[in-house]
Amino acid sequence: MIKELIFYSFSSVLICSSLAVVLFRNPVYSAVSLILSFITSGFLWLLLEAEFLAIVLILVYVGAVMVLFLFVIMMLNINKETEKSSFNSVAPFAVFIGLIIVAELITIIWINSSQFSTSSTVIQQSSQMGNTLLLGTELFTNYILDFEIAGFILLLAIIVAISLTLRPRKNLKTQVASEQINVDPKKRMKLVDLKETK
Repeated sequence: MIKELIFYSFSSVLICSSLAVVLFRNPVYSAVSLILSFITSGFLWLLLEAEFLAIVLILVYVGAVMVLFLFVIMMLNINKETEKSSFNSVAPFAVFIGLIIVAELITIIWINSSQFSTSSTVIQQSSQMGNTLLLGTELFTNYILDFEIAGFILLLAIIVAISLTLRPRKNLKTQVASEQINVDPKKRMKLVDLKETK
């Protein structure tokens, strides 16, 4: 019963944070709300005993993607509201979100403590193997072709993104290392007699 209440409370936090991402006008508030929704989703995965998916969700999306989003938002100054806003205006909201995340983390640690027996878990594992080992075995045996195709598509996307950003631009000075190395030292500096020029 307690796990169901915790699950529904986490789900309500996830729904509210997802709505906050869309409804907030300040993009920094939306980004912080998106961080809360990602972390809450990871905690929901932990409640369902999918530890690997939870850790990957938090590490990849919160640790990399959202940090990149925040850097882009801070650098672009999307509207005048964000230009006028400072750290002090965002700090109370960020502290509030941080307290919610700490409360969720304490709840997850309390759920996984010795007070709850292993028989009351949400999903009973069929064997003693961990989720990561089961997922890796399934991925590299039954779904190896799909995994390779996904990797090839991601590699192709990286190549296309690099080729699009390396378009030649006019009036752009480029550095050619071979030309700099092969320069004649005598031609690098020219001595001019100022008396003769007068």
